[in-house]
Amino acid sequence: MYEMWAEHDPAVSPPAVVWHVVAKDDANSSLCGRFLEPSQRVVPAGDAAAEAPGPDRYCDPCLITVREALAAGAR
Repeated sequence: MYEMWAEHDPAVSPPAVVWHVVAKDDANSSLCGRFLEPSQRVVPAGDAAAEAPGPDRYCDPCLITVREALAAGAR
């Protein structure tokens, strides 16, 4: 199983939250290989859209890995 992990992305302007995919049995790194710092995790509370500093983004390499895993499982 997988879950989504959100963190602030300091590499973009304006500030944004980027969502990575992590395996539930190994939450230390995302599917794209990025090491995830628990202190950097963003946990949406209440109306996240009203509180977010900018638009959410999704990690393309993570999503490609999920897509490939799902396609392989369907064969």
